[in-house]
Amino acid sequence: MSWRTGIAVLSFFALVSVIQYPRVAEFARDLSATEKTVAVPNPVIAAPGTSASSQGEPEETPTRSVAKSDLTVEDLKLLALEYINGDRKLYGLPPVSMGTNPAAQQHADDMLESRYLGHWWLDGRKPYMVYSQTGGTSYISENAARTGFSEAEFNELCRQSNVTCEKVDPSEDIQRLQYAMVYEDAGSDWGHRDNILDPAHRKVNIGIAYSDRFLALVQHFEGGDVTAPVLPTFDGTILRIRADINRDGLRMFPTVEVHYEPLPVARTAEEIEQFTSYCVGGGFSAECGVPIARIVPPPQPGTRYLNLPDNVIVARTWIVSGGDIEIVADLGTLASQPGVYTSSLYEDDGNAVSGSLTLQLSVTRS
Repeated sequence: MSWRTGIAVLSFFALVSVIQYPRVAEFARDLSATEKTVAVPNPVIAAPGTSASSQGEPEETPTRSVAKSDLTVEDLKLLALEYINGDRKLYGLPPVSMGTNPAAQQHADDMLESRYLGHWWLDGRKPYMVYSQTGGTSYISENAARTGFSEAEFNELCRQSNVTCEKVDPSEDIQRLQYAMVYEDAGSDWGHRDNILDPAHRKVNIGIAYSDRFLALVQHFEGGDVTAPVLPTFDGTILRIRADINRDGLRMFPTVEVHYEPLPVARTAEEIEQFTSYCVGGGFSAECGVPIARIVPPPQPGTRYLNLPDNVIVARTWIVSGGDIEIVADLGTLASQPGVYTSSLYEDDGNAVSGSLTLQLSVTRS
């Protein structure tokens, strides 16, 4: 079965574009013949990532055998984890463990229900929102992929009496999707690969849902260097963040970003697929949101801040010590609207430069 890959790249702060190579035309030729078999359309991938490869090339790409026997969904998740860690090992990275957060599986189920690919759920939520609402304690970075027939492809190709459409092969398709994301991702500036090979990730939550004609695969890579036992909370306009530092020597960047977006609204599969990207903030659009607030520590004794912008808030409490984080700030009118407020913390790379994301959790205010 021949196949090619269409790819979307997503970054928390970068605009994402999708490249979807033509799929339908090559399968639609000569459908008027007596009997035709239509191959499963090309896999399509959508994922977060960076704008350029940071990992280079391994000495050689792996040769993999694909299990052909019937596998349960849990077996398929373990197979997907094996592929991920096999690629990480080739690049000298430690393995990720299987996470327990259910958001990835919920997203795969949602995509299967309406046979679409996108980073929104049908109810209008984004991955980091659902992760927060389902017990998330750190951050996630999503890879999403599908193979099989979309609703439109199925209606055009498979509902004719003289046409037989092939079924998806879950184990084979998972292997192909993983291989494409790591070794055939040049069209996406290797964003998928950089996500899979990010050394900061500690876990991956995997979602797999499929029928005879459609398979959805979702990977939620998860952190762990900083974890929050509870979600950020609001008391009126006062935001409180509590978290634990789990890595010796980790320095936190002295700014917390807070993004706002309106309450999610239910969307159709067609509406979701019209966007080829999303970012934190920005609502239901391809635009990256601008933080409504940046929280900074109180000034050192004997010093003061000069000419702070209106959206820079000096924290009432800023404790980052002995493995504990407690940040309290009054956002005032910046937190007066119903909606989703997402707090993001970063590692400090030194020289006043923020490093890797360490914590990103949302709270919904009705």
